Amino acid sequence: MIDLSGLDERFARLAAEYDVHRTAAHAAVVRWEWYDDEAFDLRPLHYERDLSHPGHRLAERPDLAQDHFQIGFDADDRLVAMLEYSGFLGGKLYYETFRTYLVDTVEEAHFHADGRPIYLHEFGFEAGRMRSVAMVATGGGGCETYDYTDDQVTRIVTHHGDRQSGALLPLRFYTAIDAVYDDEGLVRLEISERLGSPQVKYERPPVGFTVEDAWATVQQELLTQIPRSVRDLAIDTPAYCIALMYDERADPTDFTIHVGLDEDRRVHLADKPDSDVIWSPADMAHETSVDLGAVSDVARLLAQELTLTCSDMGRGLLCAMASLLSAADWITVLPITKDFVVYAVDVEMEHLDDNLRRSDI
Repeated sequence: MIDLSGLDERFARLAAEYDVHRTAAHAAVVRWEWYDDEAFDLRPLHYERDLSHPGHRLAERPDLAQDHFQIGFDADDRLVAMLEYSGFLGGKLYYETFRTYLVDTVEEAHFHADGRPIYLHEFGFEAGRMRSVAMVATGGGGCETYDYTDDQVTRIVTHHGDRQSGALLPLRFYTAIDAVYDDEGLVRLEISERLGSPQVKYERPPVGFTVEDAWATVQQELLTQIPRSVRDLAIDTPAYCIALMYDERADPTDFTIHVGLDEDRRVHLADKPDSDVIWSPADMAHETSVDLGAVSDVARLLAQELTLTCSDMGRGLLCAMASLLSAADWITVLPITKDFVVYAVDVEMEHLDDNLRRSDI
């Protein structure tokens, strides 16, 4: 177990040292580049276990309405400063990260742009190979240790501790991550948590796997299971819509089903005729989910591959399926209005107008 007491003492002094870290990092920068997301995380298998990608370099600064990063590199081509700009705030600098390279140690300090500390990480190396990382932050602390087989990380063990009255509580086991490789690279990542059985985080798809074939299998099951789930609600008053609500990932295998009742729509429109509230799943009377147990393995691989492509494909698949469901016969499922429609929408309803157009509404 890594002792975090010394690191936590340094974290307590970090606010007073913000100017020192910032000045040193900026002085070391010999080249600045723009990126669409954070990049160059030092932790082994960090992106793989999150099913994510490091950010991509941009030729120039993007539109200020888009989140973006400016990364500074030193003379040895190492990240020494990373500045995060918020699209929501019109391109305002929001976070700053600074790295300091020492003998067998790399220190990373993360701040709000006003100098308030967020976290302090210390990466430990032996013979050029990372063996551990100690982490303290405003909300707690933790550590990761790494086991290798030859040159590949095959096991990561993480511990975590909360804060109570400002003090770090003792660290407890959090996860163990096991990685399996073959000659072609990573085959499988399995995560075991403190509570619960091991879960596959990543698995290389079998030869011949395609997103199109996987979606055809999952969609066929959804076209059966969605009406079944709605029927189980036993709704006996006319519905004007069914909303398939997804989060920012737009995962077509993971969404909730919401049913809007015509009687509620009439009340909403009488109160606010021009409001979008009639399309808000959060304001609908009924909610349910769908069981994909019969195709769970295919659904998991589909969700994984769509996430790794970093595309908007999942939203398109959900909208296309919603259109098919709009045209289906619902007479045996629940009473519906003449203008009944099924549509997909994100939690924040950012895509509402575009998705409704895709459903010809």
